Amino acid sequence: MKPNKQGQIVKFHTPLEGENPEQFYVVLEVIEDDSGPRADIQALNTGLAFPPINTVRLDDLEVVEVSTQDLIGHYVTINKADYSQVDGKVISVNEQKINLDLTNGINEVETNVYLTKVDKNGKEHLGTLYVNPE
Repeated sequence: MKPNKQGQIVKFHTPLEGENPEQFYVVLEVIEDDSGPRADIQALNTGLAFPPINTVRLDDLEVVEVSTQDLIGHYVTINKADYSQVDGKVISVNEQKINLDLTNGINEVETNVYLTKVDKNGKEHLGTLYVNPE
Protein backbone atom coordinates (compact mmCIF):
# COMPACT_ATOMS: atom_id res chain seq x y z
CA MET A 1 0.00 0.00 0.00
CA LYS A 2 1.32 3.43 -0.95
CA PRO A 3 1.44 5.97 1.92
CA ASN A 4 -1.16 8.72 1.85
CA LYS A 5 -0.84 10.63 5.12
CA GLN A 6 1.50 11.92 7.79
CA GLY A 7 2.50 9.50 10.56
CA GLN A 8 2.58 6.28 8.56
CA ILE A 9 5.56 3.93 8.89
CA VAL A 10 7.10 3.09 5.52
CA LYS A 11 10.09 1.57 3.79
CA PHE A 12 11.41 1.64 0.23
CA HIS A 13 9.81 -1.17 -1.78
CA THR A 14 12.97 -1.46 -3.92
CA PRO A 15 15.99 -0.14 -1.97
CA LEU A 16 19.17 0.82 -3.79
CA GLU A 17 22.19 -1.46 -3.67
CA GLY A 18 23.93 -1.12 -0.31
CA GLU A 19 20.84 0.24 1.46
CA ASN A 20 19.23 -1.63 4.34
CA PRO A 21 16.00 -3.12 2.93
CA GLU A 22 14.51 -3.24 6.45
CA GLN A 23 15.11 0.44 7.30
CA PHE A 24 11.84 2.02 8.45
CA TYR A 25 10.88 5.69 8.08
CA VAL A 26 8.07 7.86 9.39
CA VAL A 27 6.17 10.07 6.93
CA LEU A 28 6.41 13.64 8.18
CA GLU A 29 4.45 15.24 5.36
CA VAL A 30 2.80 14.25 2.09
CA ILE A 31 3.41 16.80 -0.66
CA GLU A 32 1.08 17.08 -3.65
CA ASP A 33 2.24 19.65 -6.23
CA ASP A 34 3.27 20.01 -9.88
CA SER A 35 6.39 17.87 -9.27
CA GLY A 36 4.22 14.85 -8.45
CA PRO A 37 3.33 13.18 -5.15
CA ARG A 38 6.25 13.16 -2.72
CA ALA A 39 6.83 12.72 0.99
CA ASP A 40 9.20 14.09 3.58
CA ILE A 41 10.46 11.07 5.54
CA GLN A 42 12.76 10.56 8.52
CA ALA A 43 14.61 7.33 9.31
CA LEU A 44 13.76 5.54 12.56
CA ASN A 45 16.24 3.97 15.00
CA THR A 46 19.34 5.60 13.53
CA GLY A 47 20.93 6.51 16.86
CA LEU A 48 21.30 10.09 15.61
CA ALA A 49 19.99 12.93 17.77
CA PHE A 50 18.62 14.66 14.66
CA PRO A 51 18.15 12.16 11.81
CA PRO A 52 18.03 13.81 8.38
CA ILE A 53 14.75 14.46 6.60
CA ASN A 54 14.59 13.36 2.96
CA THR A 55 12.04 14.13 0.26
CA VAL A 56 11.24 11.12 -1.92
CA ARG A 57 8.61 10.04 -4.44
CA LEU A 58 5.54 8.40 -2.91
CA ASP A 59 5.71 5.72 -5.59
CA ASP A 60 9.03 4.51 -4.11
CA LEU A 61 7.51 3.82 -0.67
CA GLU A 62 5.21 1.22 0.84
CA VAL A 63 3.42 1.20 4.18
CA VAL A 64 4.72 -1.56 6.48
CA GLU A 65 3.05 -3.60 9.17
CA VAL A 66 4.72 -3.27 12.55
CA SER A 67 4.78 -6.07 15.10
CA THR A 68 3.20 -5.03 18.39
CA GLN A 69 4.28 -8.26 20.14
CA ASP A 70 7.56 -6.58 21.13
CA LEU A 71 5.60 -4.33 23.53
CA ILE A 72 4.58 -7.23 25.79
CA GLY A 73 6.46 -7.05 29.08
CA HIS A 74 7.52 -3.41 28.67
CA TYR A 75 6.46 -0.62 31.00
CA VAL A 76 4.47 1.98 29.06
CA THR A 77 1.88 4.71 29.51
CA ILE A 78 -1.54 4.36 27.89
CA ASN A 79 -4.34 6.81 27.18
CA LYS A 80 -7.65 5.42 28.40
CA ALA A 81 -11.08 6.16 26.91
CA ASP A 82 -11.85 8.54 29.83
CA TYR A 83 -8.73 10.61 28.86
CA SER A 84 -6.77 9.47 31.92
CA GLN A 85 -3.28 8.02 31.63
CA VAL A 86 -1.98 4.94 33.41
CA ASP A 87 1.53 3.48 33.64
CA GLY A 88 2.17 -0.24 33.79
CA LYS A 89 3.44 -3.41 32.19
CA VAL A 90 1.93 -4.53 28.86
CA ILE A 91 0.28 -7.95 29.16
CA SER A 92 -1.47 -8.16 25.77
CA VAL A 93 -2.00 -6.34 22.49
CA ASN A 94 -5.17 -6.21 20.38
CA GLU A 95 -3.47 -6.89 17.06
CA GLN A 96 -0.16 -8.69 16.60
CA LYS A 97 0.68 -6.71 13.46
CA ILE A 98 -0.61 -3.27 12.62
CA ASN A 99 -0.22 -0.48 10.11
CA LEU A 100 1.02 1.97 12.73
CA ASP A 101 -0.62 5.37 12.57
CA LEU A 102 0.94 8.27 14.47
CA THR A 103 -0.94 11.55 14.89
CA ASN A 104 0.21 14.75 16.59
CA GLY A 105 -1.84 15.45 19.70
CA ILE A 106 -1.63 18.56 21.88
CA ASN A 107 1.28 17.38 24.07
CA GLU A 108 1.89 13.91 22.69
CA VAL A 109 1.85 11.61 19.71
CA GLU A 110 -1.35 9.58 19.50
CA THR A 111 -1.21 6.02 18.19
CA ASN A 112 -3.65 3.36 17.01
CA VAL A 113 -1.95 0.66 19.13
CA TYR A 114 -4.56 -0.77 21.53
CA LEU A 115 -3.17 -2.78 24.43
CA THR A 116 -3.89 -4.07 27.89
CA LYS A 117 -1.54 -3.36 30.76
CA VAL A 118 -1.50 -4.10 34.43
CA ASP A 119 -0.71 -1.38 36.99
CA LYS A 120 1.31 -1.73 40.20
CA ASN A 121 -1.86 -2.83 42.05
CA GLY A 122 -2.55 -5.66 39.59
CA LYS A 123 -5.54 -3.90 37.96
CA GLU A 124 -5.86 -4.27 34.17
CA HIS A 125 -6.39 -1.22 31.93
CA LEU A 126 -7.18 -0.97 28.20
CA GLY A 127 -6.07 1.98 26.09
CA THR A 128 -3.83 3.27 23.34
CA LEU A 129 -0.08 3.52 23.54
CA TYR A 130 1.07 6.99 24.67
CA VAL A 131 4.20 8.41 23.06
CA ASN A 132 5.85 11.50 24.53
CA PRO A 133 7.93 13.21 21.80
CA GLU A 134 10.42 14.71 24.28
